[in-house]
Amino acid sequence: MSSAQLAPADRLGRDRNAAGGQEELIARWSSGVALAVGGGLETRFGGLQLTGIMATSAVQVRNEFGVAFPNHGKPPVAWGADALVYPLAPLQGRRGRSVRPFVTAGLGGIFLSVDLDNIKNQTLYHSFHWSLGGGVRIALSPDEIPYWTPTFLELRVTRFRVWANGPLSRFDAVTATAGLGMRF
Repeated sequence: MSSAQLAPADRLGRDRNAAGGQEELIARWSSGVALAVGGGLETRFGGLQLTGIMATSAVQVRNEFGVAFPNHGKPPVAWGADALVYPLAPLQGRRGRSVRPFVTAGLGGIFLSVDLDNIKNQTLYHSFHWSLGGGVRIALSPDEIPYWTPTFLELRVTRFRVWANGPLSRFDAVTATAGLGMRF
């Protein structure tokens, strides 16, 4: 399990308030903490990972004049499938090292529940995203067995580009994660 610090775009989407007037409702999501859980398959040179992320801060909806519309957004939930590569693995030998840098690339999606028309209840949208990132894994066991260590600390930074869907516009988000992992 790991935690992520999210730094998304200022505006996720906008739509006209159908309940009256010509104002637009704007969905924003501020920085916050999220919880992530993942698993995968790995070799000495890389692997594949599946990750689920749940944000703790909800999407906020305000009109263009700054008036809040409470209960018009919920915390987003995201998923991803990433390829992980250890670019220095050929230089580290079969036994590996206690610090292993890596790069990732992947595809996934994000579920956003938001009400931007102020008539219907919240609508659940799903937008796909691609991601690029990198980080390091630090072995937490004795140096004589770093490759087969059962536990490790992982530090990662990832940039996401989320595609537009309905009233949701395209936006970018950056996550910085710190987590503990275990090999089985």
